[in-house]
Amino acid sequence: MAKPVSLVVNGATVAVAPGDTLLEAVLGAGIVIPHDCCTGQCETCRVRVYAGEVDAQGTRQGDTVLACQARVTGEAVVEFDAVPEVRKLTGTVADVRQISPDIIETTLLLARDFTYLPGQYVKCKFSGYPSRDYSPTLRSDGTGERNELILQIRRQPGGVVSSDLGTRIRPGHRVTLRGPFGSAFHRLDAGRIILVAAGTGWAPIWAIARAARYREPSREMVVIVGARDPRNLYMAESLAWLAETGVAKIMPTSSGGSAAGILSGRPTEHLPELRPDDTVYVAGAPELVVAVQARCEAARATCHADPFVASSTKRTIRDKIAGLLFARGVLWPRTRQTQPAGSLHP
Repeated sequence: MAKPVSLVVNGATVAVAPGDTLLEAVLGAGIVIPHDCCTGQCETCRVRVYAGEVDAQGTRQGDTVLACQARVTGEAVVEFDAVPEVRKLTGTVADVRQISPDIIETTLLLARDFTYLPGQYVKCKFSGYPSRDYSPTLRSDGTGERNELILQIRRQPGGVVSSDLGTRIRPGHRVTLRGPFGSAFHRLDAGRIILVAAGTGWAPIWAIARAARYREPSREMVVIVGARDPRNLYMAESLAWLAETGVAKIMPTSSGGSAAGILSGRPTEHLPELRPDDTVYVAGAPELVVAVQARCEAARATCHADPFVASSTKRTIRDKIAGLLFARGVLWPRTRQTQPAGSLHP
């Protein structure tokens, strides 16, 4: 049996077994660490390695690794962010409102207050339907009560859940929630904060943007939002508020049409030159997330993302995109274990 080694976790020193994953080691020592899928998909258990070495198993981003995959190889010092406790709540649909040709804003009224960090997501199960992951947000005017959960959901052709919003899923429909999850939440920092979103990826990005303007109003912010159809740029009121609070660089973009005040092209075409002290949050389609992550890695900037794609294809799609980017000279290959994906939404 291998000799135990010392692991310092959020300041507490524990003896752990080499070869265990960081998650196994930390939980075995009685320390509760945020986690969810345990397959390397959800990013909830990402921890920062301050000293020592761990076998990152291909999950390293900057000085962070996924605790459910990275393995203990010797003494190390790690730290994870404190997040609200995962809870299960019930509620009902209070309102379903179309806010663009493809986007439905759904307000849930919960049985009690729900606490989450701006940018986190929840597992949402409308009664009679499979569970889906959504990022809670605020309305475009910034309103939202503590016992409300506001979701922005794209209506997908043939989507099991989204196709029924406003018809079978309407006010009074029962819902069960579990969460919050995810590591792409707002953090205080000193460098620029760059927010990139496409489609309903605006939901977590708007929550982060609003929090940042209140918590660190002097921090420089860049906001880039995109949609294929400019009519689905439903966040005009939110962008106007950000401009009023002093955000100078706001770039709405569209790759499939033109409109006044809208830049042509994808969000990635309008990213500024990144710096090592930048913190980038990105939410949207997996192609966007991977492309922005690659730019951040090349610039050594910090990137936070909780990408959402269909559960049965998440790893396949991500690997294909990464392979395509590598073939174009944008990204270099990484070794990652192939694991079954968790349940994520259309």
